[in-house]
Amino acid sequence: MGASILLKDAGMTGLHSLSKGQREVVNDLVRKVLVCDMGCFTAERFKDWVKNLDSQFRKMGMTLQFEIRDRAVYFTMKELRTGRRAYHFASSTHVRFDADDVIMSYEEITRRS
Repeated sequence: MGASILLKDAGMTGLHSLSKGQREVVNDLVRKVLVCDMGCFTAERFKDWVKNLDSQFRKMGMTLQFEIRDRAVYFTMKELRTGRRAYHFASSTHVRFDADDVIMSYEEITRRS
């Protein structure tokens, strides 16, 4: 019951325009981040975790993006078809690595050069 209260307070009510499957993957991610201590992740384990979650989002026509600032992780979910941001939030715990330790795509590598 405590998690459902947190999810409602976190603005989960704004997801009404998403399909049921899209709402479920967003809710699943929020629950995982609520119960997960981000400080337990290494950079490699975090990459694998995000890749797995992104594949789940892509099956629902969405993409999962993240940004690490001051060791806090900010998640953004977007619809692939429209590019519209469907939901975003930040983790409450911090990771032990910097954004430079987690390069996920060729575009990010070339952008940093």
